[in-house]
Amino acid sequence: MVLKMRPKFQSDTCYIPIHDGVYLRNNHGGLMLKGKSLHGLLQHLIPILDGNATLDEITDGLDAGRKQMIVNLVEKLYTHHFLRDTGQDQPQSIPLSELETYSSDFTFIASFQDAAARAFMRFLNQRLLIIGSGLCFSSLVQASLQRGIRHIGVSTEDIATTSDLKHQDLLSASTPGQTVQEIAALPWDDEAGLLQIIQDYDAVLHVSDQPMLARVQLLNRLCTQQKCVFMQALVIADHAWIGPLVHPTANACWECAWRRLQSNLVPLASQLPLYAFDAQPSVLADQPPVTKTAAGVIANRLFFEVFKYFTQIDNLQDSSQLIDLDLGTFQSKSHAFLPHPLCQADQHPVVPTALQFLEQLRSLQCHPSIDADMFFSSITPCINELLGILTTADAGDFVQLPLMVYQVQVSNPMLLERQYEPLTVTATGLDATTARLRASQTACECYLAEVVDRRRLLTLEQVQQQALPTIATAHLINPLCPPPAHELWTWAFNLHNTQACLVPASQVFHALHHQRVQPRGIASGMNWNEAVCRALLDWCNYLTIDQLSNSPQPYPQVDLTKTPLTAEGTHLYQLLNIACGQFTVYDVTGPLHVPTFALCVKDKVIAYSTHCDVALALQMGLEQALQHYQSIQFQQSAYPSAPLVDLPRTLRGEQRYVPAYSCPASWSDQLAWLVQTLQSHKICASVVPLDHDPALAKIFPYVVRVLLSWIEV
Repeated sequence: MVLKMRPKFQSDTCYIPIHDGVYLRNNHGGLMLKGKSLHGLLQHLIPILDGNATLDEITDGLDAGRKQMIVNLVEKLYTHHFLRDTGQDQPQSIPLSELETYSSDFTFIASFQDAAARAFMRFLNQRLLIIGSGLCFSSLVQASLQRGIRHIGVSTEDIATTSDLKHQDLLSASTPGQTVQEIAALPWDDEAGLLQIIQDYDAVLHVSDQPMLARVQLLNRLCTQQKCVFMQALVIADHAWIGPLVHPTANACWECAWRRLQSNLVPLASQLPLYAFDAQPSVLADQPPVTKTAAGVIANRLFFEVFKYFTQIDNLQDSSQLIDLDLGTFQSKSHAFLPHPLCQADQHPVVPTALQFLEQLRSLQCHPSIDADMFFSSITPCINELLGILTTADAGDFVQLPLMVYQVQVSNPMLLERQYEPLTVTATGLDATTARLRASQTACECYLAEVVDRRRLLTLEQVQQQALPTIATAHLINPLCPPPAHELWTWAFNLHNTQACLVPASQVFHALHHQRVQPRGIASGMNWNEAVCRALLDWCNYLTIDQLSNSPQPYPQVDLTKTPLTAEGTHLYQLLNIACGQFTVYDVTGPLHVPTFALCVKDKVIAYSTHCDVALALQMGLEQALQHYQSIQFQQSAYPSAPLVDLPRTLRGEQRYVPAYSCPASWSDQLAWLVQTLQSHKICASVVPLDHDPALAKIFPYVVRVLLSWIEV
């Protein structure tokens, strides 16, 4: 089969000799081949590789060794797109006059695919509607005509732009067969009328020298609804924002990208007015005018993205990118992004039924565990400096001894309702991987606890009409806030009876009550059971500390020299001995009988830790204490320990002992034990998966919020 191919060397390829071979480069990338004689061989072969002869004919008469060498070389070049097989080409369907006029475009397409003629003609026949104003608009119209688009509709409300277009005679077709229709004014207040106009075109391109964000949002929504290609560019201050290209198979749209961008604005007070959806040109009255050169760069970059899409020379999976063009340097950077859960254009969630909710939850329970490598690999698409769910993730300038420190910045997905600056999360660990994992997991928890989509919640009227089971705020333990006048409800899984129930959404998502606090019972894990266990342990820690002063007798000291510790715990104990000298650990386990310890340095409580396993609970407490020391010692205020409830001196016993509690081994057994323990104290736990951002929930599904309520007797 290889010998029957008709190899043609790609015209966009250049090659240069290097010390031990040859280096080739074209639009697809680069390739280095070893062999000192390769450069001379290519010089001889390239004129012959013109697509007119088969490889069998080219190698005819050569001995077996030389023939095989050339066959291997041709296969390598073909695999890396440095030549193509003209035997696979589609018959030419481009008129000779157009082939000559647009030869550079055709050659460029041919360097990426065999069916270049068909792709090019498909591009020429696209019907484009170009909307906008200013020099960017006229430059885009000019670029479309110069590239041969046959059917163009143009609409601008800028009198100066219209005059400029007519002055340059752009509204008359530049070549036979091109038609340009001028649309006097678009009915911006009549969506049905605007949609009717859009339906006549294959793509809508919007470009403006000013941030007409409300109009862009409307066009994006209508084009998404109509499954019409949409591309835009606008200028804010000294940046042009181009794209993303919205098409029928895209998983995200312009509004998704813009909401991601808004979520990371810093400083918020000065930036948000420029980037809000209702921004108008008057907001940027002092913005310098766009130069003709800048307008040409913006228009041609936008048009190139459209060209790549319609000629199918671009990977559509990479098309959801917002391009940031610096107008001072003309350097650009493309930013990938994930769909935004609150987007009104392409995100259409529905309220699940109880059965659907239970099916989803049981799927999570059966979903396999992930490990650290899988987590880091999956979370990478969430990190982007401008459009990410997480914008930065690094070790910063922190002192990395005795504990490693890692920091992650989290976007604010509810920005338009709660105007807070992006949140920074810092975590520590004995090694860099652990610190990075903890910071990233906590960042995901903070983000998913914040984002809430009201379209996925039920109103009180809906709940009453369907007679659905509910747990009212009055029955909850330590509720976040009083119930609002118009409470919304969300599904939860009752661990007591394994049924679905409805809980107040304001007690799950703190964005609904305008308080930026990290409530109890939020946790994550590498599987469902671990996540729920950690959330329950957080509650057990709170309930135990809340009962500290009720003890009738002092709490005993833990003899750490005799108590079995984990290897990490032993290391932490030695480090803390060196750093702090004398410290004391008290067993403050209360009526729940879930091991809980208080660690005191110089009579001050600096850590409370709770876990089913004594050794792990002690390890957690020792690490928290060492973190506190490191933060104070090196004056790093980004990760200090939070203020803690004091342990009364009268309850600090002198007796030293070795704690011994029975502990289930697996997370599933620990979960069953914790649920039974709480139930024996008339406490019921209900779990809500924090999944209101489906993009992140798909990547990291094990983030939960647990609410506790009193069991009615």
